[in-house]
Amino acid sequence: MPAPAHLSPKLHLTATHGFALHDSRQADFRREWHTHDCGMLLWPRMGRLKSVWEPHAGRTGVHGGGDTLAVTARLVRGDAVLLPAHTTHLTVAEAGRQQHGELYLAPEHLRAFSMFGAVHLDGATVAMLEALLSPVLAPASSAWLVRAIVAQLMSSRPLAAPVAPASLALRMARRFTAALERDGALPSIDAAAAALGVSVRQLQRACQAEFGASPVAIRRRVLAAHARALLAEGRPLARVSEQLGFASSGHLTRLLRASGGG
Repeated sequence: MPAPAHLSPKLHLTATHGFALHDSRQADFRREWHTHDCGMLLWPRMGRLKSVWEPHAGRTGVHGGGDTLAVTARLVRGDAVLLPAHTTHLTVAEAGRQQHGELYLAPEHLRAFSMFGAVHLDGATVAMLEALLSPVLAPASSAWLVRAIVAQLMSSRPLAAPVAPASLALRMARRFTAALERDGALPSIDAAAAALGVSVRQLQRACQAEFGASPVAIRRRVLAAHARALLAEGRPLARVSEQLGFASSGHLTRLLRASGGG
C-alpha cells in the first residue's frame, strides 16, 4: 500500500486567470499518489505516460490499478486525462524521455462536465494545447484559448480503459467500499475473508503482496477516505462520526490524522 496521497495545491495559481500551466520535460518522470485542489488536464507531448487515478473524486478507494477502485490509462501524444478536483492519482513516464503539459483549471471551467478520465484529443485540441504552451502567447489570448480547449473537450472521445481481473486484495477493498456507499457497517476482516472464500491468513498475504499493508490498515484507509468524502460534501464532523459508528468525533479525527489527512 503506498503512503497516503499528499495534497499538491494548485488552486491558488488559478486565481488570476482561472487556470495555470506547467510544462514538464523531466526524464524518468514519476509523481506518486497525490491530489490537487482544482481540476487538471494532463497530456503527453512526447513519450508515453501511465496515469492511474481513483475514478470518483473524493470517494472511497484504495490505491491500485486494474480495478474499479483505480483506473489505469497509458497515454501517448493525442491522448489526455481530465480529472476533477481532489482526485487521487499518480503519473509515471514509461519511456526515459518524455514531455507533457499540465493545465490546472478552476472549478468554474469544469461545471458542465459530467464525465472525466482518459480521452482522445482531436487535432484541433492538440493544436490549441501546443499554442497554449507558447512562451509568446499573450495572457488575454491564453484565457480565450483555455475556454476554447474546455469547450472542445466536451466532445472528446473516451479512451477504453484496460480491464484486468480483480485481485483478492482489491476485491476485499471493494467490499468495504460497497458497504460504505450503502451506508452500511464495514465488514470485519474475518467476515470479508469468509465472503471471499479464503482464510484470514490468505487475505493477509494477498494484501501484503499487493499493497504492503495488512487488511486492517486497508480497511482503515478506505474508512478514512470515505469520511473525507462526506466531510468534503459539507457534512459536520459530529454527524460523519455518528454515521460511521465512531464513539466520538475525536476518534474520527485521530483516524484522519493517522491516515495523512486530518
